[in-house]
Amino acid sequence: MKLADRLYKTTEQLWNSYLEHPFVSGIADGSLDLDKFRFYMIQDYRYLLEYSKVFALGIVKSPREDVMRSFALMVKETLDGEMEIHKKYMSRLGITAEEVAEAKTALLNQSYTSYMLDVAFKGDALDILVAVLSCAWSYQFIGEHHADVPGALENETFGEWIEGYSCQDYRANTQDIIDMVNELGDNISEEKAVYLEEVFMNCSRYEYGFWDMAYNKEM
Repeated sequence: MKLADRLYKTTEQLWNSYLEHPFVSGIADGSLDLDKFRFYMIQDYRYLLEYSKVFALGIVKSPREDVMRSFALMVKETLDGEMEIHKKYMSRLGITAEEVAEAKTALLNQSYTSYMLDVAFKGDALDILVAVLSCAWSYQFIGEHHADVPGALENETFGEWIEGYSCQDYRANTQDIIDMVNELGDNISEEKAVYLEEVFMNCSRYEYGFWDMAYNKEM
C-alpha cells in the first residue's frame, strides 16, 4: 500500500464526519449563516499565510532541486491562487484588507499552524508534505462531495467555494502533493510511517476543530 493510501485509511472515518458537520453541510445546502462564513474567511486567510510558511520551509528541507521547485510552486499557488479567491470572496462580504490585518487569530487556528510549523522545523521534506496534505486533500474531498449535491454549484454564495475546491486545477495541485508523498515515502521504516500517520491524523483533527471554530465563531 502506498503511503498516501495508508494515511487516508487512517483518517477516512474522521473525514466522512466532516460532511455531517453543520458548517460543512451548510455550504452544501446553502443554509450556512453568512456571518459564520465571514468569520471563517478571515480566519482561513490568516491560516493560509502561516500555511504558506510551512511550504516555504519545505524549500529549505528539500533533498533535491525538483522537490525544491515543487515547494516553491506550492508557495506561489497558495499566495497567488487560493488566497486571491479568498480576496474576491472577502470583497463581496465587505471584508477589508485592514480588517483582516487587524483581526486576531483564533486560538485553534494558532494551535493548528503552530503544530504544522513545529513538524516542519523538526522534520524533513516528507514530514512537511504529510502535514500540509491533510488540509489540501480533505478540502478536495469536501469540494468533490459538494459538487455532486444538486444545486450546490449554482448557489450564489457558496458555489464558487465548492467549484474552487473541486476544479481540475485544484485536484491536480493536490495530486502533485500526493505523488511526492508516495515517492519520498517509498521504503521508509515502519516507525517513520507510524509517525506520519500520527501527524496526518493530528492535522485532520485540527481540520475538524477549524470547522467547529468557524461555526461557533470561537476565538
